[in-house]
This record gives sequence, structure tokens and C-alpha cells, in this order.
Amino acid sequence: MELNELKELLSIVNSEDEPVGIRIHLVKKNDDDTESLLLADVSDELANDLKEIFQETINRKFFDNEELNFSNISTALETSNCAFYYDINEFPAKLNILQNFDTWADYDEFSFTNDDLESIKAILITIGNEDNYFTIFKHVYPVTIVRQDKMLGFVPIGNRFEKLNSNILQINNSIDFIYAEEKLVVNNIKTLSAAYGFKEIIKNQAREKIQLIGGLDLIENLEELTAFVENVKYAKRVLRINPESPVLQLAKARIIDFIGNHAKLSLKIRFNDGRDRIVLDTDVSKVITIGILNDDYLKSNLTDLDYESERKAEFDIEDQ
Repeated sequence: MELNELKELLSIVNSEDEPVGIRIHLVKKNDDDTESLLLADVSDELANDLKEIFQETINRKFFDNEELNFSNISTALETSNCAFYYDINEFPAKLNILQNFDTWADYDEFSFTNDDLESIKAILITIGNEDNYFTIFKHVYPVTIVRQDKMLGFVPIGNRFEKLNSNILQINNSIDFIYAEEKLVVNNIKTLSAAYGFKEIIKNQAREKIQLIGGLDLIENLEELTAFVENVKYAKRVLRINPESPVLQLAKARIIDFIGNHAKLSLKIRFNDGRDRIVLDTDVSKVITIGILNDDYLKSNLTDLDYESERKAEFDIEDQ
């Protein structure tokens, strides 16, 4: 997905020609650890306020943000101003409820009599109309709920302060995920990793890439790379290897010659006695080998300097 495609999906938020409504659903965790969806009955005033704050947030992040870095989550580098299209086949199991969610279906309503706010795990905010809409997903952390038994709240009633006598579900203008037309956009990758199992997905996908690498017969001790990706930091590097990378189409001997003749790479990568396979004996050699397979190391025809394309910086072997 490109940024212009995302903007098209979100453009309904600014429409003056179509009706733009808002619906709120709550994801409730049941006693048996299953989840269910409940419709939240909200006042017109609250609905309008929510629509306004999320319209402002979406415009600021996706429409007015010329520096936004929007890319596929499988290959992206995390920056302070980024969002990601979830392009991995393995969808987070803990977000399956999104794939089964129909905002226009007839769900039971949340009841303060029968349902406990502390069982609410997420808030779904759908903006648009039946023909054109998207859903904002907000994770509910424990601190999101103000518990009346944990805080002595002063509630103004007329000219008198009264005690807070019920829990309060707080909501701010942050966005964790956006779901539209079966596409997931991740605005908060930390939440995806911490609460929805993304770290394990990264490792799973990295293991599949290692099987692809194994088919090259390039690495003598491939099990070292398999153990390496148990660290999600390095699994992310393996995940970024493009199966269509030109390097993976080269003959093994060509890759070996490239490393052996490279002034810097040859200092950090060792070959077996037959000099026909790489031996991974240090973390540096593993990181560099992953970079080679992703075609990260380039040479400028103008300056004759070596560059690491991932960082677009001059390649310094000591940085690895």
C-alpha cells in the first residue's frame, strides 16, 4: 500500500458530500478468555466531539504531514514519524476480532449493569457511512480506566464536590491501528509488539526467510543464524530480506568472491577451509551477512566509497 492509497481510504473523514457518522464498539474479554464485541451507546455530543478530535488527528498525521514515513512493516525502519502497512501474511491472532468485525452488525449494547469496564480491552471507533468507512483501534491499558476505589475523585455537582462513585473509561486522540477494506495500518508499533504478539510474528517470519537462505547453500553453520533471530532485534533484520533481492538470484561463487574481494567485509567474515561457504562465528559476521543478502552494501561510482544503503550512510565496519 502506498500513502496515496491510505489517504484515499481515510478521505471520508473530510467529506462534505457524504454523510459522516461515528460508531463506537468495545472489545470485552470474557471470563473464559474469549472476546466479544459490544456496541457503546454514546450521546450525540460525545459522538461529535470524538469525530472532531479524530478528524484532527488523522489530518495532522496522514494528510498534513509532509515528513511522514509510510512503508511496509516487513521492511521498514522505525522512526519517530512513521506509520506502517501490515503486509505480512501472518495476521496477529490477538487482532482476529478485527477481521471478523462488521461495524453495521447487530451487536449487544454495553450495559453498566451487566458489564464491567475493567473487562474492556479495546475501543473500536468507526468513522464514515455504510459505503465508505474505516475503523480506529485503540488498545485499553489498565491506566486508561480511572477506578473509583483507587482514587478519591472530586466530581462537581452544582456548587458541591461529590465523590466519584463509578469507574471512568478515559479516551484520548491517539490511534494504535486503522482497519479498512481488510487492510491493517499500524500507527503504534510498540502497542502491536507489547500487546498483540508482533514480536513472535517477526521471529516466525524470520525463520521462514532463513529456510530461503538455506537453499543458497551459502552458509556452513546455518543453525547459528536460526539461533540469532531469537533476538527480535536481529529477527527484524532478517525479516527485511527481500525474496526478490538480486543477491538471492546470484550464483553462490559470485557472493563469495564479492565478500573476499571487499576491503572491509572480508575483514569480518570468515570462510570454511574450502572457501565455498561462510562461517558465522561472531554476531558481527551474522549482521553483515544478513546485510549482504539484502543488498545493503553499495559502492559509489563517483567517490569510490562504500555505503550501507539501509542507513544511507558511509559504511564503517566498526558500526556493525
